[in-house]
Amino acid sequence: MPRSQLNRLKQAAPAIARGTAALLIVAATVVPIVCMGWTSLAVFASVVVGLNLGLWAGRDSGLASFAGAVIMPSLGLVIAFYSDVQTFGPNAGPIAVNDIARHSYAASFRFADARVATEFTGAVTSHSLFGFQPTGGSWRAAPVIGPDWTPASPVAAWAVARASGYGPRDFRTPRNWQQPYRAAVRYVLSDFSPAQSAVARATERYDLKTTPGAPLLIWVEDPRSVIADERTFLAWVVFGSLMIWLLFSLGAAWLVPQQVPVANPSSE
Repeated sequence: MPRSQLNRLKQAAPAIARGTAALLIVAATVVPIVCMGWTSLAVFASVVVGLNLGLWAGRDSGLASFAGAVIMPSLGLVIAFYSDVQTFGPNAGPIAVNDIARHSYAASFRFADARVATEFTGAVTSHSLFGFQPTGGSWRAAPVIGPDWTPASPVAAWAVARASGYGPRDFRTPRNWQQPYRAAVRYVLSDFSPAQSAVARATERYDLKTTPGAPLLIWVEDPRSVIADERTFLAWVVFGSLMIWLLFSLGAAWLVPQQVPVANPSSE
């Protein structure tokens, strides 16, 4: 490698290191907030923390600062808007449905004897973030009940699903409600999700009562594999952001002309 290109690579190394640290800090900050269901706070943290770290990572030039101010907050916003499964937390089970309130921090559940009461389903049409057009499906909610539950009893947990048209490979599909899985992962309720509206529709339509703070669950066969897939998604998002920053840093180092030192006339 020519000496000039090697020098350019050395000049890009600090920016690459700062960008890598910034991306990891943004992800480590936003993911726990999302798992707690505080989407608005996660959006705020993505913008504030990501913007400051992006400007710090690209402090060598105005163009690098602009790129950092775009890439770092974007990583946090993608995590905040597209993560709807609690990816970190203990596993609970096998438990009774009425005991679910004792496991408020659990990420996944296995029930001793439970089913989704599809005869009490509430549904709402899903919309895009700004409500302009449907995203191709609807959200549905139905009570998760034990063998001794009656419509007069409060609902301890709700199963939510999205009929998105992605077929049986989508673990959020309501088709899972027909299966005797007796397992679920915790759905992270965001401020932009219509899942809570589906719950309200079911309680109003069938005159049901719900326990305060009743969790929303996604009915799945293997909670561990679902959580592992969601963690893989987060890892790919971070990796993709890192690759974009790496390519930008290397491209800027190779394409931006180096400043040639000007000789001091007084020394001649």
